[in-house]
Amino acid sequence: MKHPDSIYYTEGVSGQRKFTFEVFREADGSYRAVAARWNARVNKVVEQTQFTAPDKAGLREQPYPATRQVKIFLNSGFWDDHNV
Repeated sequence: MKHPDSIYYTEGVSGQRKFTFEVFREADGSYRAVAARWNARVNKVVEQTQFTAPDKAGLREQPYPATRQVKIFLNSGFWDDHNV
């Protein structure tokens, strides 16, 4: 079984909190995005939400949390045609 490929990752720290956002390409071609909030002091996930989509268009339409990492992702070069 092939593991999903991580194709996008960003993180940021604000005080005692760390926020990460990662996108995976699944073996079947679909996408899975994971938004997580961490306790930066002990490096432990406090909250994590996953989003799935069959294609890039569906990935863009997800109800993501309003974090800086999501905003960076939505404005990134990930959406360019040359990226899969």
